[in-house]
Amino acid sequence: MNGGSNWMVLFLVASVTAGCGKEENTEYRMDERGSLRARPDAARNRLWVLGVDDVRVYDAAKNQLIGKVVLPGWSVARFVCMPDMALDRWGSAFISSNAQPRIWRIDTDSFEVKVHEISLHGREQWEIGFGALAFASDGTLLALSSPVGSLWRIDVGKASARIIEENTSLRNVCEITPQFLNDFERSQKP
Repeated sequence: MNGGSNWMVLFLVASVTAGCGKEENTEYRMDERGSLRARPDAARNRLWVLGVDDVRVYDAAKNQLIGKVVLPGWSVARFVCMPDMALDRWGSAFISSNAQPRIWRIDTDSFEVKVHEISLHGREQWEIGFGALAFASDGTLLALSSPVGSLWRIDVGKASARIIEENTSLRNVCEITPQFLNDFERSQKP
């Protein structure tokens, strides 16, 4: 397989395993490999796969496992939306907990893990964790709590999150789409 078709296959795998979308049924959707989410990193020719037990990193060109990372304190709640994973512009992975306000960061080079207990500022009594993550174009990490439908801005360095919008139209949705990000960024401009 050449490089272009490799990425097409990886994109299809990532699309199939990426999440529950806008379905009414919010139970987990796992493929036969047990993956919850898959994210391609074209800049480094990698595929990151969030599984039930670990995060696996593959060399996309060689179709070969190059790293397997166990997340300390990891657990998955079997309700609402599954945890999510987003890659920053440097290739590090950020993984959410759907049960607690917690973020794991995996370094792109060393695969070292750092756990961030996130302090919530807003409607924290109703929040249980984050079902979706995405990076805005300016590098801001956004998270969606699907049970309540609140949108959060996470500052991982300060281990805190501030509510941006309560009860968004994304309630019971398990993914922050590129269209939502574009609309959100346009709405934030003066």
